Amino acid sequence: PNTTDTAYLNLTLENPELWDVENPNLYKLHARVTDLGVFKTHFVPSEKNTTDETSVLFGVKTITADVKHGLRINGKTVKLKGGCIHHDNGLLGACAYEFAERRKIRILLDAGYNAIRSAHNPCSKALLRACDEMGMLVMDEYIDGWYIHKTKYDYADEILENYRKDLKDMVDKDYNHPSVIMYSTGNEVSETAQKKGISLTKSLTDRLHELDSTRPVSCGINIFFNFLSSMGFGVYSDKKADEAAENAKKKKAVGSEFYNTVAGIFGAGFMKTGATLYPCDVKTRDAYANMDVAGYNYGIKRYCHDLKKYPKRIILGSETFCADAYRFMQEAKRDKRIIGDFVWAAQDYLGEVGIGAWEYASYAKDFSPRAGWISAGSGRLDLTGRQLGEALYTRVAFGLDTIRMATVPANDFGKSHSPSAWKMSNARESWAWNGCEGRKTRVEVYARTPFVELKLNGKTIGRKRVNLEKNCLVSFKVKYFPGELTAIAYDRSGKECGRTSLFSGKGTPKLLLTPETMSVGKDELAYIRIRYADEDGKTLPLCRGRVKVSAENGQLLALGHACPYNPDGYLREETDTYYGEALAILRPSSSGEKIRISVSSPFGEAQTIVEVL
Repeated sequence: PNTTDTAYLNLTLENPELWDVENPNLYKLHARVTDLGVFKTHFVPSEKNTTDETSVLFGVKTITADVKHGLRINGKTVKLKGGCIHHDNGLLGACAYEFAERRKIRILLDAGYNAIRSAHNPCSKALLRACDEMGMLVMDEYIDGWYIHKTKYDYADEILENYRKDLKDMVDKDYNHPSVIMYSTGNEVSETAQKKGISLTKSLTDRLHELDSTRPVSCGINIFFNFLSSMGFGVYSDKKADEAAENAKKKKAVGSEFYNTVAGIFGAGFMKTGATLYPCDVKTRDAYANMDVAGYNYGIKRYCHDLKKYPKRIILGSETFCADAYRFMQEAKRDKRIIGDFVWAAQDYLGEVGIGAWEYASYAKDFSPRAGWISAGSGRLDLTGRQLGEALYTRVAFGLDTIRMATVPANDFGKSHSPSAWKMSNARESWAWNGCEGRKTRVEVYARTPFVELKLNGKTIGRKRVNLEKNCLVSFKVKYFPGELTAIAYDRSGKECGRTSLFSGKGTPKLLLTPETMSVGKDELAYIRIRYADEDGKTLPLCRGRVKVSAENGQLLALGHACPYNPDGYLREETDTYYGEALAILRPSSSGEKIRISVSSPFGEAQTIVEVL
């Protein structure tokens, strides 16, 4: 055969071990071409006269989505407890380091998510490899917008000409990855309210079916946006994209920035209640009929109504608020046609600055998203990968934990803060509010039990009933005093069925360096948490002071903290701390010697070593 010929081989894998989230079984196929032109396959490499060879990992599974059983993998019903993620890796920016992608999936799995939505571009190959190997489900998304401009210089003028090739490229990338269970053709594309857009919805779905008949197709539609668009008040338009470019220096918000600002002022209910209006159904139903799974962005209040009206519809919460995680689980239990939920967002990300931030003047110079703001602040995990109180709530809502607890920083409780529709709470898993003795704060207890009791130093502060019909959260107003704060969960008979405690800090603050791993490979990265801690190693969130980092045998790739407002950026050797913490990310030098990290701060100096394997 000449160099352009294609050879096909039919191979049979007898009784394969199936891939799923609990058992991510993978196979490796090695293909070799010899100089005789004979195409051979092997599961082990190396043979003389090889002219070309390649290997591919793959998994074997089945996926079905129907109204009777919902979403099934290998015949077993699965609920997607998912989170939307952007492509960046926090302080590293857009670089898709293999180690960083694996770390991202690991911390999302630890937080209780079993699925991710690649908002709003296809995943990197490195991320998909991590998902394959670690058992994370993926909805891979093609694009953020269609033919209506969201920004002046986006892809809108080219998509109609290129989408067929684009989708082929995406499927070619995804096909062998068992973690990919679904495709999404777009995000908040108000074109789906138009005749032309409805037709395009079908064309995109049909094209993906043609390329890959094994996976269902969805699209994330903001139901309220579609109604606004049909009335001439659309968030996106070519005209508004032009205005945004022209007004960039004037700091005038238009398009999605304007809408995000309005949503921040009026809160999450603004979008969810707006989606219940009758015209919202009219302007989405035809597009939903042209996809396998209807993607609802902020439409949870429509679920019950629409499932009655459209008995053949399968619903996916393609973008949701954190506070609705418990409601999703309750409704998903009642109806298998509700197959999943993807919170916005699982982890904080760069861009859309400040839309999810709940910041006080102590950290944010200006509540307006201007110079100095870098990230959205919209994550159950912060930019460094730390779980926030909302992540603890989500774990309880998903039924993964019985009881967890978080508290609002006592130093700023009750003060004004930056507005956000995407933040349920700013509570953190800490009771170390040293220096705030006697000041009020709020304690949030997340529990899947009928009753909760809160104690401080053994004395009962209060006892409350948990309204499990609506939520798994109760809160208490408490004055901060040092000691042990304990939340206890009780069943209906009064029997204790779980407890959790937080402790205040004690002793003199010190600087503590904590490598996430004590050793790394030559091609891996070292993540070093820099913390102000007490004598027991507990983080002291109200200790604050700039830190300076130096390293031997390692390149400092990024240094920073999790606050969305950070005028330092992440490329300097010095940074502020945020609630007592910062993060340094280093790459081993080519010599392969131990990385030696030294940090100086107002609370002393510290050193640590990371082995290089």
